[in-house]
Amino acid sequence: MADKIPDEVASLLIPMVGRPMLLPNVAVAEIVPWEEPEKQDNAPEWYLGNVSWRGIDIPLVSLELMNDTDVDEAYSGHRIAVLNGVGSTKKEFYAVSVQGLPRLIRVYGEEVSGEEQLSEPAYDMNVLVSGERAMIPDLDFVEKQVERL
Repeated sequence: MADKIPDEVASLLIPMVGRPMLLPNVAVAEIVPWEEPEKQDNAPEWYLGNVSWRGIDIPLVSLELMNDTDVDEAYSGHRIAVLNGVGSTKKEFYAVSVQGLPRLIRVYGEEVSGEEQLSEPAYDMNVLVSGERAMIPDLDFVEKQVERL
């Protein structure tokens, strides 16, 4: 018997540089205060370094820099979103620089409309959800990049 698709998905609308990011709750392990990452030599610009979270070092990345968006705000954040590694990475967790505290939002299928597919590699598409514009990241792409570190 196939799993039933849920009528609604508990999600987080997370402030980023530009449009907020929309992720299901289950993708986010925790939102923590900003801490300066430990820089790594000869690393890609989007790899901000490692941060310590619950006693383990995890990579911290900037989605904006992964998309070659060179804005000052992309080099640091106000918070860190620790994400569960569920796709192409063997890492249990990794982190993304974000600009603020997330807001819980219930996403109903009939309220979501895809506005446009995006050409930036770390972003999948812009959507309109419950009247708000948001960006859905391409976590498969992001995790492939994290795995190469």
